[in-house]
Order: sequence, then C-alpha cells, then structure tokens
Amino acid sequence: MAAPVPLNTPRGTYRLSVVEQSTTDAGAWRLTLVVEHASGLEKLAFRCHIGVELMQRTPAGDVASICARLAPWLEGQFEQVREAALRSIRSEGRLAEVEFDSARPGPF
Repeated sequence: MAAPVPLNTPRGTYRLSVVEQSTTDAGAWRLTLVVEHASGLEKLAFRCHIGVELMQRTPAGDVASICARLAPWLEGQFEQVREAALRSIRSEGRLAEVEFDSARPGPF
C-alpha cells in the first residue's frame, strides 16, 4: 500500500492510509481508508467507492495518486466524514461509505 498522506485539519495533523483495496466486477474501486491523528489519540476508518468512469482518469493500481487526490478533499470535508465514520461504527456497527461517481465526482 501507499505511504500515509498527511492531512491538516482543524483538529490537528492526521495521516490518511489505505488499508484495503479491491475492485468490483464492473471495475469500480473499493478502498478502506484509515485516518489517524498524529498523536495516535484518534483513529477512524471508512470505505470509499470510486466509480469505474472516474477510475479511467487514474492510472491502474495507482493508490498513491488516489490518496493524493483524496487528501485535499478530505481536509475540506473532514468534520462531516469524521462524524459519519464515528456515528456509523457506533450505531450501525459498520464502516461509513463515501461514494464517488459521475454524479458525485468529489476530487476526481
């Protein structure tokens, strides 16, 4: 997997890491991402689904490039993603999911 990417958030510095990567039958990507505070005091995880139409813009298997694109987006959406990730694991017992496709391209 790619080296962690630093995130500068209102809550301090975090590190973004991909801990799992897979593709669907249709060619979309599914990434499990972990965001950990630099001090180690907080760690959260969520899944990111990237539609096949968006993956055509990224070299195949280039997780580092995807993390580099996700980092600025995540810095801007940090509080919303953090709250969704924490709420999902606490109340639903599953990872929150963020979808990127042609209707919601996000950083892609």
